[in-house]
Amino acid sequence: MLRKLFILPFLAIFLNSCDSKKSTTESGGHVSPYTEIPEAEFVGVKSCKTCHEQEFGEWMQSDHHKAMLPATDETVLGDFTDVTFEHFGRETKFYRKGDEFWVNAENEAGERVDYKIDYTFGHYPLQQYLIPFPGGRYQALQVCWDSRPKEEGGQRWYHLYPDEEIPPDDILHWSKRHFNWNYMCADCHSTNLKKNFDSEKNEYHTSWSEINVSCEACHGPGSVHVNWAKLEAGEEVPNLDEVKKYMQSKGLVVRLKEPEPGAWVVNPETGQPERTVALKSDVQVDTCARCHSHRQLMEPNYKAGASFHDTHSPSILTDQLYHHDGQVDEEVYVYGSFVQSKMYHAGVRCTDCHHPHTMKTLAQGNALCVRCHVPQKYDTPAHHFHQVGSTGAQCVECHMPTKNYMVVDARRDHSLRIPRPDLAKKLGTPDACTNCHQDKDVDWATEAFFERWGRGPRNSHYGEIIAEARQGNPGSLDRLIALAGDLDRPGIVRATAVEQLGFAAGDPDAFKALTERLSDEDPNVRKTAVAALLPFPTSQRAIWAAPLLKDPVRSVRTEAVRVLAAAKNDLTESQKADFDKAAEEYISRQQAVSDRAAGHMGLGLFYTDTGEMEKALDAYRDAARIEPEFVPARINLAELLFQLNRPKEAEKEFRAAVEAAAIPENEGQARDALARFLIRMKRHEEGIAELAKATKLMPNHAQTQYFYAVALNSTGKTEQALTYLERATELDPNNPEYLMGAAAICRDAGKAAQALSYAQRALDLQPGNQQLQQLVRSLGGRL
Repeated sequence: MLRKLFILPFLAIFLNSCDSKKSTTESGGHVSPYTEIPEAEFVGVKSCKTCHEQEFGEWMQSDHHKAMLPATDETVLGDFTDVTFEHFGRETKFYRKGDEFWVNAENEAGERVDYKIDYTFGHYPLQQYLIPFPGGRYQALQVCWDSRPKEEGGQRWYHLYPDEEIPPDDILHWSKRHFNWNYMCADCHSTNLKKNFDSEKNEYHTSWSEINVSCEACHGPGSVHVNWAKLEAGEEVPNLDEVKKYMQSKGLVVRLKEPEPGAWVVNPETGQPERTVALKSDVQVDTCARCHSHRQLMEPNYKAGASFHDTHSPSILTDQLYHHDGQVDEEVYVYGSFVQSKMYHAGVRCTDCHHPHTMKTLAQGNALCVRCHVPQKYDTPAHHFHQVGSTGAQCVECHMPTKNYMVVDARRDHSLRIPRPDLAKKLGTPDACTNCHQDKDVDWATEAFFERWGRGPRNSHYGEIIAEARQGNPGSLDRLIALAGDLDRPGIVRATAVEQLGFAAGDPDAFKALTERLSDEDPNVRKTAVAALLPFPTSQRAIWAAPLLKDPVRSVRTEAVRVLAAAKNDLTESQKADFDKAAEEYISRQQAVSDRAAGHMGLGLFYTDTGEMEKALDAYRDAARIEPEFVPARINLAELLFQLNRPKEAEKEFRAAVEAAAIPENEGQARDALARFLIRMKRHEEGIAELAKATKLMPNHAQTQYFYAVALNSTGKTEQALTYLERATELDPNNPEYLMGAAAICRDAGKAAQALSYAQRALDLQPGNQQLQQLVRSLGGRL
């Protein structure tokens, strides 16, 4: 538990359960917080309570305790008094049968069925309800109970998609895989969760030692620790020799307490808080990150006692998950934001702000922040420019703005950033100012920002550099290279820059910068760097990626396997042995998600690259069986059959992909793939007809628009082709391939001025391209 002590002229907060990015002692020796104890077993929270009565009581107040519980009068918050909720004309009725809680709702066939609720899921600000289904599945109902106070809009039933009808045939219907508890939720809401998915039978046998998130979910299995405690108390214990082996670690698999207590003090010269003792490991943030992050499992069952990057592979700041500047967009669960923050890199960890057992913040409002930050400097209108006591005067409103998920769950961005409305205006990202001042716009916020802090100049924010690179702006590559190599930037930012470098790795400077990051101190950067080598010839992959097969971190090793699978023949004998060992870890990583098509698709790609074609075909067929609507795996199956000179089977699978698609975009992808197959089979009219359908289904997919334009032009329909060429270049204005193709088609059609415009734009992107230089001169001469 954290304690607070004032020592003039410093403010010191003593800490005794710590973590940070540093992992060495002052003498440079590694301090591992993990102890491998194969004999350790889960003993349950009651065993912990015997010695840790206070901690048990604190845990009983926590969200962890209430993460998942049997549905009883004490745990169910919703109104089950024969209440009917209506959503787009579809009714859901909540009622009781004695002590049981029931719901009448539509099943996947559109039939009204009575379902018994077995478990509550969460408790605040909303509560969901789990219903047993065949095959060991549990499904989470989409109609949830808003458990907030009535004056805040709560105490009501509501739908997770309030503005959208979700009929039974929709892939987002509550009875389908996206609301399946076993895959989507279970791992982080119960202790010692074993998913136990049987891929052959397509059914679950999920088990847990405790239904909610209890002590051993974070501290690891405790049987040896319990025996250590008994031994310390002078009691007889079984397996005495076993306990004595682990006396130094007290029988704990995971030690969350720092070996040397530290304190936060305020430096009187800088006015900034500093740690008195550098943290020795990442154990605390790693332990929380296991669930509070967007990540992929590395093996089917989580095993305590290893670092986060050995058990999971965290996501980087992709534009599908985050805004360009790293602010949260999709549901990413804190970690990716927090590791961007200056606080994380200064040694702040979760329990500096949150109680480790109640999970609640250690103080309310600004009182939490001034535990470390001098109030005379920061908790004043001279700093925050708002009336004291107002919403705007709260530190978190500016530095940790919220975004609502699941309609009512307002979650704070943990990157703890300085508000930059000028950046929000430039990048189209969220703005903390207008998040509160909703009657104002970002232009107003930007001018207010400039009035207080001036117009600059300011150093480039990494969001500006990443945005420019993603847009392909001329001159952006040099800044991206510098960002990737700037060790003062957060690792997750460098990794994101490295991913973007991969798209320009044909440039010698970009390739050099990319390969330099293969030895980066951050495993996420190394993992992303090795992934970026995938488009290169196998001989180059073997040179640069093979050393990563022996990387100390599992997520990096498995990524190296993926990249080197097609390059195995280019490896030395010792490297092949390293590959085979790491390949077992890669296969386990795919098996961890074998209840989704993506896991089988990962195996299909791997076996294709290693030349094991029958295994690859089986893996793709398993993907289609497990998740029939997953189009990418079906397309890969069809493509592999085509490569194996089995065109009839290939066409059948391409058409099956079209039929299986559940949403328009996926159907568009399937029709695009079918079209390319038909064109390769010299059935051009059929292929172009499929492309026409694909462009309508994917009007914002630049590549399909461009390919359709090229196909139309090849059949003499140049004027029609130009429409789709223009669309492709509008969608992806900095793609030199599209611009060069458009220039060539316009040139051949006698539209020299239009051709010159396209060619000049391409040359601006690639000023050293001699072919483009000649084309521009030629077109200029015609004009």
